[in-house]
Amino acid sequence: MYWVYLLIFIIAVLIPDIVRHPYFFLTEERAEEVAIFLLGAFAFLVFIKNELLILFHKKEKERDQKKIDQTVKDLVESYSYIGEVNRKMDIIMNIALGLADRSMLNKKKEREIYESIANAANFLMKSESVALRLLDIENLRVKKEIRTNGNHTSIKNEELAAMSEETTIRKQDNCIIITSSQSIKNIKGYLIINGYNEREQNNPKNIEILKVFASQAIFLYSYVNLDGNGKEC
Repeated sequence: MYWVYLLIFIIAVLIPDIVRHPYFFLTEERAEEVAIFLLGAFAFLVFIKNELLILFHKKEKERDQKKIDQTVKDLVESYSYIGEVNRKMDIIMNIALGLADRSMLNKKKEREIYESIANAANFLMKSESVALRLLDIENLRVKKEIRTNGNHTSIKNEELAAMSEETTIRKQDNCIIITSSQSIKNIKGYLIINGYNEREQNNPKNIEILKVFASQAIFLYSYVNLDGNGKEC
């Protein structure tokens, strides 16, 4: 493009040598002026066209960059989701393996598994804190309660026991309560999750996993603490 401007400049400089006599009704001087004007107008049009072309390519580049940025963002979110799913599966497997290895089950291991369940629930719901409570719904006695760090909403045992057999999830204040779908010797498991993430709460898979966690907790308690007649060991 610069060669075009250079050529126009050279021609403009040589106009007095090119135009040596009048043309039509124009004198020699006027013909030179018109020729220089036309060359200038042509150069201006070439310049405008070039600027428009640059602007077009700039916008195209910006659109392409936005598409690239969006693609990168989508990929990051996809990898993040895949990593989170894998993490959830690891959590479930670790807890399941802890329950399966009965030879290693003792009071210390029992508490570690309860803590794993509470921490896993905390991770799944991206919450501020989680309390795992094992409650005898007949006499309203707390058998076990494990809490993660953070502020906890005070929930009375009467409120938990009042949840019907069909109700395994309930929202209250700034917390959500997940209960095991069954009881063992009147003992039910409750996960009280404070400051949870709404998006995670709307994921039905997370809720089902939490129900499994609550059930695993009472299975563990019954195995370690109850004898064959359902009495405390």
